Amino acid sequence: MRWFLGLVLVVALLVGGAYAVGRFFLPNTLDVTRTTSIARPRAAIFAMVNDLRIAREWSPYNARDPDAEYTISDEPGAGQSMRWTSNVREVGSGRMSIVDSVDNEMVESIIQIGERATLSSRLRLARAQSGTSVAWSISASCADGWINVPCRYMNLIMRSTIEKELDSGLARLKNRAEQLPNFDFEGLDILEVVVDPQDVMFVDVTLATAQPSFADRDAAQRRGVEALTSSVTTAGGQADTATLVRVLPQNNGVDGRWRFSVGFPYQGPAPVLVGSRLGQTPGGAALRGVIVGPRSQVPAMYQRLEAYRQAHRIALRQGVDAWEVVTQVAQPEGADPADPVERTEIYFPIESNERS
Repeated sequence: MRWFLGLVLVVALLVGGAYAVGRFFLPNTLDVTRTTSIARPRAAIFAMVNDLRIAREWSPYNARDPDAEYTISDEPGAGQSMRWTSNVREVGSGRMSIVDSVDNEMVESIIQIGERATLSSRLRLARAQSGTSVAWSISASCADGWINVPCRYMNLIMRSTIEKELDSGLARLKNRAEQLPNFDFEGLDILEVVVDPQDVMFVDVTLATAQPSFADRDAAQRRGVEALTSSVTTAGGQADTATLVRVLPQNNGVDGRWRFSVGFPYQGPAPVLVGSRLGQTPGGAALRGVIVGPRSQVPAMYQRLEAYRQAHRIALRQGVDAWEVVTQVAQPEGADPADPVERTEIYFPIESNERS
């Protein structure tokens, strides 16, 4: 009997010691932060972390089981949620919800992993010389009561696992982000909109080069506008000559020629002059970017719009050309007459509510 009482005493001492170590020496909270640098602007990174449909691509859980089933609500940002179910034990089932986000700076989420744990996640983005510095933090607090001390030991055990998970996710995020075009669209006026088609009288212009200079395009546009003005006058309809519509084919330059069309919004009889035609701008869903500045800056806006589109996984509508709506603005002092300041709305036709 003595040996039994001695064993009970030893066990009690061990349990008491473990309890004391856990209660007074192990932290009540788990805080893990891992960082990486990504050679892309932070607006592109934010698009990939603020939308759970995209975050799924680089999630370390998705890497473990690409065949897991997901249910994701539509709107990105605060309030968006994602549920997943997997037959892989390490992935299991869970729910992630975005609870707060600050444009291009921070995304905060709650992650519930089955019945096992509830974690707080925070991704912080900061501009860096080579692109964006990303810090991903995971934290959790142990509840009061009998579970408190076991939870503290579990936090100690889980720390290294969580560090590996964060490193894996950040590496996947970096890999996918650095496949995007390296153009910064932060702060630009870019929106997804739905537009009505507009009746337009067009003149088509062709340049015998695949890569015309700005001066070549400008000269060709001036000739097109002259022909368009003459055609409107001859036809006798009503045209908004203060608004210019430009349409650029998707595969411009592939055959060694550069083509575009210029037009005025128009109501009236069909044109009678050869080279003019009636048409419409596309209707439906579009990605719109607005720039107010010299005409020579418009091509750069196309690059930023395309970077935005790819970062947000927005699918283009195939077979439909992009178009521009240009209006004149007051010219600032010292403006170059050969490169006038204009307000240009660029429209990319897109698939409605589609991500690819």
